[in-house]
Amino acid sequence: MAELARDRGIVLRTQDHAETDRIAVLLTPRGRLDLLAKGARRLEGRSGALLDPLHVVDVIHYRRRGLHLLKEASLVQTFPNVRGDLERATAALRALAWAADLVPVGAPDERPYLLTLECLGALEGGLSPLLFTAAYTLRTLAVAGHGPHLAGCVRCGEAKDLTWDPERGGFLCARCGGSGTPVSPRLARTLVALARLPLRALARLRAPEEDLRQALALLDEFRRAQVGR
Repeated sequence: MAELARDRGIVLRTQDHAETDRIAVLLTPRGRLDLLAKGARRLEGRSGALLDPLHVVDVIHYRRRGLHLLKEASLVQTFPNVRGDLERATAALRALAWAADLVPVGAPDERPYLLTLECLGALEGGLSPLLFTAAYTLRTLAVAGHGPHLAGCVRCGEAKDLTWDPERGGFLCARCGGSGTPVSPRLARTLVALARLPLRALARLRAPEEDLRQALALLDEFRRAQVGR
C-alpha cells in the first residue's frame, strides 16, 4: 500500500488533465507540490471546488509512478476580501503565477510559502494591490536567491548617480559604467523599503504611484535578465 503524506499548501494554479482530472500546483512549507486530483472536474467532485487558487488547503496524498495523487483535501483558509475585489484578486493571482514559475518542484524551503501567506494576509487586510505586487515580487526574488543588489553600486558601493543594470545584478553607478535606466534617490529608497520594511510598516509607505510602477518595471526587467522568464 502506498505511503500517505500530509501537507498544507496554498493553491497557486490548476489545469485540466485528461477527461475528468485536474492538476493542482500547491506551495507548501516543503516547496512546490504538483497534485493530480482524479475526477476533480466532475460536478460531484468535491476536491474540484476546494482546489481553487487562493485557497489554503490540507491535503493527504500518495505517490504512484512518479505522480502525487490526491486522496483527501480540506479547506483551511480563504481570502474573501481579496477574492471579492477585482483589483486585489488580479494582483494576487499574478503573484501566485509568479511563485508557481519561480519555486522549483522538490526543493524543500519554507520561506516562499511563509512569505506568500504573509503577503496575502496583508493584501486581505488592506495593503494596496500595487504595494503588494511590488513588495512580493522583490521579496520572492530574494528568497529564491535572485534578489537584486540594492546597497549602492554593485561594484563600488557608491550611493549616487545610480542606474539599473539587471545583467550585473542591480544598481550600477555611472562611474562604474552604469548606462541603464537612471534611478533617482527617491526610487532607490523606495526599492530598499519594499525589500526590507515589515509588512505592517509597508502599509504606511508614502511612495508615489509612479515610483511603484517604475519599480515594478525595473523588477520585471531584472527577472527576465536573471531568471529567464
